[in-house]
Amino acid sequence: MGSKTGLVLLTVISCLTLSGCSIIPNHSPQRKNYAASFSFDNSTPFLTAAKGQYQTQFDVKVSDWSQNYDKKNCEVFLIVTDKDHVPVTDLETNNPNDFSYGGWFNLDAENSALESLGLQPFPTQSSINNWFNVINNSQTTSKFIARTNKPVNPNDWRFVIMAIRGEQGGAKVLWTKVVSPS
Repeated sequence: MGSKTGLVLLTVISCLTLSGCSIIPNHSPQRKNYAASFSFDNSTPFLTAAKGQYQTQFDVKVSDWSQNYDKKNCEVFLIVTDKDHVPVTDLETNNPNDFSYGGWFNLDAENSALESLGLQPFPTQSSINNWFNVINNSQTTSKFIARTNKPVNPNDWRFVIMAIRGEQGGAKVLWTKVVSPS
């Protein structure tokens, strides 16, 4: 290797080391790289609830959502739940370009984590669709509608950011962040 090439390589390595940048993705998603907030939206709903269902509309803002982790073995979800243990039977967004239904779940791992936080676990009597992946953007906004079979006290709603890692047919919750309404 010539002295010029060696100098350029040394400079690149030094810059990456000093800046904290990495060309290798993190093995696991880092808790500090994810942030979201939500508030209630009392404007006209973008969807209508089925008869006998209750629905709540939220304005959701994701202000940080890193994609820098091993996606083969890990995933990060945005889960909509509540403290009153009323199952969320359905969840919709008006921004499918930036939010998509989550792909992984393992009831033992996620439900245990939610229960330990005093929150409603995934309903098991119907399809589990109260979690989303954030795609395409690290910063995005959306309206969400959550449907339940009973009304939920507005102060009881929570969004949870949860990171999991698959482990030999199971899953391990790496960390959670609980977001209260603002």
